[in-house]
Amino acid sequence: IVLQMEENPELHIKDSEDRLTIDIKHQLCAMGYDASHETKVGGHVDLIVKKPIKQWLWLGEAKIHKDYEWLLKGFNQLTTRYSSGNNGASQGGMLIYIRNANANSVMNKWDEKLNDAFDNLVTTTCTKNNLSFYSTLDHQRSGLSFKVRHIPFVLHFSPQDK
Repeated sequence: IVLQMEENPELHIKDSEDRLTIDIKHQLCAMGYDASHETKVGGHVDLIVKKPIKQWLWLGEAKIHKDYEWLLKGFNQLTTRYSSGNNGASQGGMLIYIRNANANSVMNKWDEKLNDAFDNLVTTTCTKNNLSFYSTLDHQRSGLSFKVRHIPFVLHFSPQDK
């Protein structure tokens, strides 16, 4: 889904956070996942993916990157408002829509900001996407380990051929 959205960033220049996230939800549903947008779970979660039979819930918080405080607000929403951190709900994701140049720099700085903000947070690299990483911390509500995948969507578009 990430790669498909990145193929045509010029088509997403004016898309809102909700519009981008709904596109992801539609693709997840087309792949057979039970996904929803703005479902109420401790608030209005941007993206939810469920497996009811296995009692599994994945929550995604989406943010268009404008600054790191904005991303931190989303991370706090995900980890302290929406998720319980209990069994079957111990993972989530930050969907980071990046429209400025050098997504690698953005993600490296975001990793640093997270580590500065939390004493009990550990980050690890993602083997599926060089720009993504995982963070793990003790969840505020459950006290159990909560894992977040930080997923950038590289949507910068500034062709230099004109």
